[in-house]
Amino acid sequence: MLYKNLAVNDAGHLTFGGYDTTDLAAQFGTPLMVMDEAVIRNRCREYKAAMAAYLPEGSMPLYASKALSLKRIYEIMREEQMGIDVVSSGELFTAVRGGFPLENAYFHGNSKTDADIALAMEHGLGCFVCDNEDELNAIN
Repeated sequence: MLYKNLAVNDAGHLTFGGYDTTDLAAQFGTPLMVMDEAVIRNRCREYKAAMAAYLPEGSMPLYASKALSLKRIYEIMREEQMGIDVVSSGELFTAVRGGFPLENAYFHGNSKTDADIALAMEHGLGCFVCDNEDELNAIN
């Protein structure tokens, strides 16, 4: 079995995470994107366990926000005590709206504007990853 959260039920319908996808499509419409929160949480825990076993104490895995930036993802990352990597003020804003503690956030990305930097500082960003001297001067 490739994925434990995929199956076919007695009605011959695909199920995802125990939910009948035909019922989900009827309720929410299509196209529909669904995620299995248990799988996401398990992946977070696997990364944390591996880092605890093989890296120095205090190492923290980072969720790459560019993969999917949703309030619920940031809520899960907060609950699982993960860090995040953001590359835009949109991702930063969404993390704030999701209640993520920005002291555990790293702001990558080139061409950060003064407004991006100010927003990050206003919300207590943990770390900037600077790309150039101009950016460093703006942060200072």
